[in-house]
Amino acid sequence: MEKLKHNLLTVYKKYDYLNLKGERPLIKILVSYIKPSFLFKSEILTPIHLGRAVERDTSKDGVISDEDIKWLHENCIGDDDFEGNISSVNRRVGLFTGTYWAYKNYEKLGNPVFWGSFGYRKLFEPRCLESIENVDLIIPEKSKLLMPNNKTQFISWHSNSLYIAMIRSFSFVYPMEVETFNSYLQSDYAYSHELYIMKQHLFKRFCEWIFPLIDNILRDKECKFVEDNEEIISMQKLSGQINDRRDIAFIIEVYTGYFLYKQINYGNIVYRTSRVVELDNENKYKQKLLSCIRKKVITKKG
Repeated sequence: MEKLKHNLLTVYKKYDYLNLKGERPLIKILVSYIKPSFLFKSEILTPIHLGRAVERDTSKDGVISDEDIKWLHENCIGDDDFEGNISSVNRRVGLFTGTYWAYKNYEKLGNPVFWGSFGYRKLFEPRCLESIENVDLIIPEKSKLLMPNNKTQFISWHSNSLYIAMIRSFSFVYPMEVETFNSYLQSDYAYSHELYIMKQHLFKRFCEWIFPLIDNILRDKECKFVEDNEEIISMQKLSGQINDRRDIAFIIEVYTGYFLYKQINYGNIVYRTSRVVELDNENKYKQKLLSCIRKKVITKKG
């Protein structure tokens, strides 16, 4: 696995020339970290430490040590380095504190033509950058769902109450889009992981579209992770997911997937897809294990 990571970074660095041709960078991609790992850093890849304001609080990966914090401070920018940051809610909104940082600090990135979002365990294949000037948007390949559709999978993974909160917020903020949103929820695939590369105007459009949704749902006191099934709780413990209470982050992933779906189906844009390289086989196994158990539980309920 370490060899694969080194090879990935080496190939990405071959595209550094893209940022040396003009007066401003062509592309910058934030790589999100919540704990030390292999460092993806180059002219294109910029590591960012998410949740720095609450770095000593328990996350889905547990509590990090002083040594871990030192590594993160030495190698990553922080999502809390500007007034009005939302770093303190990272444990609920996940990757989005990095997205918010980028929107508010775009000039610090050099005002790039393209902006992207990766995680330290999930990235696009480097070849997605070939002739990037010819596209507006790069999205992950469709993720085939384990359940019949997005709605069923979301409820089985995250609870019906969280699904209701997601629908309630969307219907309040964008009532004219509910039908299109429902069409995405009924589809048997998703655009997952909050991974994308998009032109600056699309990124700003995305942020200005999703901010009201998140603001509304953060004010919703009924929006919280609820799991009342003992069999699922026991499997969460076995799979190491018991501390995962990102609630709003799961909703943001669906909203992001829908935004990408809307752009490629109803927007006048040129896009391409990329395979997602997943670098944590253990976590992937845990997720599959938990998914299978949840599918079994939902089947029993039915």
